[in-house]
Amino acid sequence: MMKNSQNTSVTDEEMPIEQAETRTEQALRASELSYRRLFEAAKDGILILEADTGRISDVNPFLIEMLGFSHGELVGTPIWELGPFRDIVSNKAKFEQLQQQGYVRYENLPLETRDGRRIAVEFVSNVYEAGDKHVIQCNVRDITERKHAEDEIRRLNAELEQRVVARTAELEAANKELEAFSYSVSHDLRAPLRHVIGFVELLEQDAGPSLSKTSLQHLTTISQSAKRMGDLIDDLLAFSRLGRATLQKTDVNLDELIREALGDFQAETKGRNIICKIHPLPSVRADRALLRMVLINLISNAVKFTGTRVEAKIEIGCTPNGNSETVIFIRDNGAGFDPQYAQKLFNMFQRLHSQTEFEGTGIGLANVQRIIQRHGGRTWAEGVVDGGATFYFSIPKQSGGIHEHCDEKHQKHPVG
Repeated sequence: MMKNSQNTSVTDEEMPIEQAETRTEQALRASELSYRRLFEAAKDGILILEADTGRISDVNPFLIEMLGFSHGELVGTPIWELGPFRDIVSNKAKFEQLQQQGYVRYENLPLETRDGRRIAVEFVSNVYEAGDKHVIQCNVRDITERKHAEDEIRRLNAELEQRVVARTAELEAANKELEAFSYSVSHDLRAPLRHVIGFVELLEQDAGPSLSKTSLQHLTTISQSAKRMGDLIDDLLAFSRLGRATLQKTDVNLDELIREALGDFQAETKGRNIICKIHPLPSVRADRALLRMVLINLISNAVKFTGTRVEAKIEIGCTPNGNSETVIFIRDNGAGFDPQYAQKLFNMFQRLHSQTEFEGTGIGLANVQRIIQRHGGRTWAEGVVDGGATFYFSIPKQSGGIHEHCDEKHQKHPVG
């Protein structure tokens, strides 16, 4: 009768001693081979020192190439006798200090190669056991290019700072010149205009009855032109001041500010049929006085350009536009404009209608844009010839601020 046999695996404990030793040796050789491959292929310099003597026992090809010394010149030499490393280990006492610390790191160490080149390296050393003895492994990384890049960045930053200082000085000088110009405009130009207007009025009073109708019309034209010149000077001064004024931001109730702004038009809209639809508006973080100027300019345009309408319509509201900004619009059913000129409306002195059709200096919308840009917002417009216009401006929302969502409800507000 045959007996069944079972296959059993042999454990390391059951394995013969010679076979176990062979496996251990194979594993060690494999580990050493793997380490050697890494050692030879490393892109950092590696230096192996005998911990008791300080002599170099091995060096990888990358360090040989970096320093320019041959393998024979390096191996067997005490590290304190090797020129490039004398700044680190200048004598045996220094080496013993290095050995005791166990770990040493230098971030930016200057080394000199055999051919006299100066390079910057990162130097790290570790003491560890290798079999029955201690060795020190030193890793040397060439950071010369990085240091050059850092030095260049520092140089460029210093140069940039100097340019900023110079440009700031130029800007301050330009602002002083602008202030001097504004002063000159305010005093030197206004006085002659007042004289022109005053003498025209005197001439009309003294010689009016003896002047022809044509001559009287000429005097009227002179007076109106002088007054328009005065308005233009005032607007230019206001425009220049807007660039220098410091923003005083507060939480602004737009509903309240709109009602206040509309009150300024009671006199000039008296007797006109104007339907004004005001939607509930959110609060914004802005300079109240400057924002009031924006609303005055835009409402003034709406009132002016609906002057020929039997029933003028003005609508003021807020458009949903995400969470980053609050967008306010002012819409009217007035003269409108050609859409192809929409981008030019906010430029200085841009007028799409003649002075005889609608009065103005062409600076109001430029002021609007400048104020809104200083708040970090945008301005734009939509329109159709003889089909009305809509002007928009945005105010950035503050994180965690008091901004509310736009409401579709509205209320009628009388104008005039």
